[in-house]
Amino acid sequence: MTKKDVYLHGHDESVVSHHAMRTAGEAAAFFRPHMRPDMNLLDLGCGPGSITVGLAEWIPEGHVTGIDFDDSVIESAKKDAAERGLTNTDFISGSVYELPFENSSFDAVYSHQVLQHLSEPQQMLREAIRVVKPGGVVGIREVDWGTAGWWPKSESLSRFLEIYNAVADRNGGDANMGRRVRSELNKAGYVDVTVGAGVWAFGNPEEIKGWGEQWARRTLESNIAAKAVEYGIADQSELELVSEGWLAWSRDPDAYYTFTHAEAVGWKPA
Repeated sequence: MTKKDVYLHGHDESVVSHHAMRTAGEAAAFFRPHMRPDMNLLDLGCGPGSITVGLAEWIPEGHVTGIDFDDSVIESAKKDAAERGLTNTDFISGSVYELPFENSSFDAVYSHQVLQHLSEPQQMLREAIRVVKPGGVVGIREVDWGTAGWWPKSESLSRFLEIYNAVADRNGGDANMGRRVRSELNKAGYVDVTVGAGVWAFGNPEEIKGWGEQWARRTLESNIAAKAVEYGIADQSELELVSEGWLAWSRDPDAYYTFTHAEAVGWKPA
């Protein structure tokens, strides 16, 4: 990603604070069996680094480099790693379209929720396969918002998903990238590609409250809101109604929400 692409969520505090709660234990569990304690790993689109530091803890004899186009989240990532006392990480600003590394620099590459925001996903995948060593492994996790389901029925939540998809499309991304990820890896020249699924489910009062309140806030404060208005997809009053709908849903004793992430593993030919 570069500044020519539009990061759908943006880096509002409502977004970054949520992303900082992500962990390798949840987001990269599917990739851990392919990791070695001494490997050199690249984390593409690392954001505030909460997943990156977990990856670093899994490879204590190795090294993890995180890269992201946003300078502010890179600084947050550096601070977090320093506070944890990790010495096997570094973070740099840069584009996933033009990685500043030599060919075959890494044993493995990991990426979490990046392809969906890109106008040129093949370019990132070609760069990833370039910088990984022959026989090296690449792990990709991508959401498929088209799998989202919730109860009770809610016009507000349905409208939110329409707005989200429309903004993603206008940006040149794909909110349903998860279902495409195997095809994209095959097209980019990866071999032995396999894809599983990780399911997110919100089914107890605390989870539902957190999920609903988060999206109520992001509907109004994140880049989704700004771009929805800019593109003429929704106006401020409609966004406020959708936000209120999220809150109403989150207080319903029958509330439930679920969707899936594709978890893909592909290899560079040896």
